[in-house]
Amino acid sequence: MNRFKSVGFLFCMLVTTAVAAAEPKVYINENIGFNVEGFKYSQKAFPCDIDKNLVAGLVDQGQKLNIPVEAVRTADKLRNGVIPVIAVDIDQLALGKAGFNYGKQKDRSLPMIQVTAAVIKGKDLVTSKHTCAFATLNDFTPSSSLLDMGTTTTVCKAVRKCVGDLSKDIMTWASSELK
Repeated sequence: MNRFKSVGFLFCMLVTTAVAAAEPKVYINENIGFNVEGFKYSQKAFPCDIDKNLVAGLVDQGQKLNIPVEAVRTADKLRNGVIPVIAVDIDQLALGKAGFNYGKQKDRSLPMIQVTAAVIKGKDLVTSKHTCAFATLNDFTPSSSLLDMGTTTTVCKAVRKCVGDLSKDIMTWASSELK
């Protein structure tokens, strides 16, 4: 009988540990903000699915850093007061001279995204600016025109690479703020 008690206790401990491991250490706000002065908020979606790719990148980077992350969009989870929240506002977005250019630098000819990331813990808020940009098109093609990126690379593909770098940078910063 005593042997069954210890097996039962071990099983309860394993279940409790598994449930605790599944609980998020941090929420990521899926509702990416677009905080650019002068922009008319009539567009229905970000170009190149920047918001979706950024949230997915942040979740992936969180897993790589062993930070249990859950992407949420509901106010009850975001305002929980216990589990920290990472929120992101896009400050500047440039997809090329002939494409979308929002923010202070209207003449950007290469993809660039600047965001303000925040870690919200209860009533405490810490923010940091993060930027990803391309200095040249050498990674893609010897062409000098963003619109002619070659046969295999599109503007959105370049933006996804930029967002991947941005996700890594934000989660590296946020991990130090979550300690």
